[in-house]
Amino acid sequence: MMHSSLRIYPIEKINEKVFLDFLGRDKILHIFTIYDLKYMRDKTKVWIAFKNEEIHGYIFEFDNRIVHTHGTVESIAKLLDCIDLDEVTFVIEPHHLAVVEKVFEPVEPSDSSSQGKITTYFVMKLNPNTFKPMIRHYIKKLGIEDLDEVLKQFGEKEKKRVENAIRRGTAYGAYEKGLLASLATVPEIIDDIALIRGVYTLPSLRNRGLATSACSALLKELLSLNKEIILWVAKDNLPARKVYEKIGFEKTRHILFGFKARKIKK
Repeated sequence: MMHSSLRIYPIEKINEKVFLDFLGRDKILHIFTIYDLKYMRDKTKVWIAFKNEEIHGYIFEFDNRIVHTHGTVESIAKLLDCIDLDEVTFVIEPHHLAVVEKVFEPVEPSDSSSQGKITTYFVMKLNPNTFKPMIRHYIKKLGIEDLDEVLKQFGEKEKKRVENAIRRGTAYGAYEKGLLASLATVPEIIDDIALIRGVYTLPSLRNRGLATSACSALLKELLSLNKEIILWVAKDNLPARKVYEKIGFEKTRHILFGFKARKIKK
């Protein structure tokens, strides 16, 4: 495919090491691409735009439902031609919005706390120098033997997330009166970077510091392993941001937009 001097190839048609080296320049920004290529290759499609033998951008499709865009606006405008989906959840760099909206109409934010149809995500990183662990509940590192309780308390979706974290990362639970009440997991660890996901407290037990306790224990382990710890949080999810900032997370330079969208019929 050609667009001025842009050349676009699927990942299978290029020297993959070149692309992985490109991703490695900013692992925080590209962590999902790196992780899914490594562990979910059968569900992952990538198209890369080259100009003058250099990578100018790429588009990444996961499981026929999630699309990430990274790179120049010019490259993304053409790379969108590769996506043959009518409905999709986008994660994009903010300067891509105008070209994406020419092809797809945002219909719903990807995080329910968001105002409007687009979620603004802050990418945050734990500062070890400002880390203030606050553990005020019984905490346990979760194992396979705890999955039945996770299923009973949180349902199938969280059970799968915790199981994945146990196998490839780590997971902690905070307890209230002997019952598992809050989860904090790291399903994705890529080399020295750990991505916090799946922090969730039962609605009836929120505002008691359970998530803070679970996260604190999780972070202590990751720091002991010399991991660089990051997370995404919705700009409008003020309770979550408050928890993360309180225990030492700080915003990075990365901001991303997330939304569900429908292809515009021509």
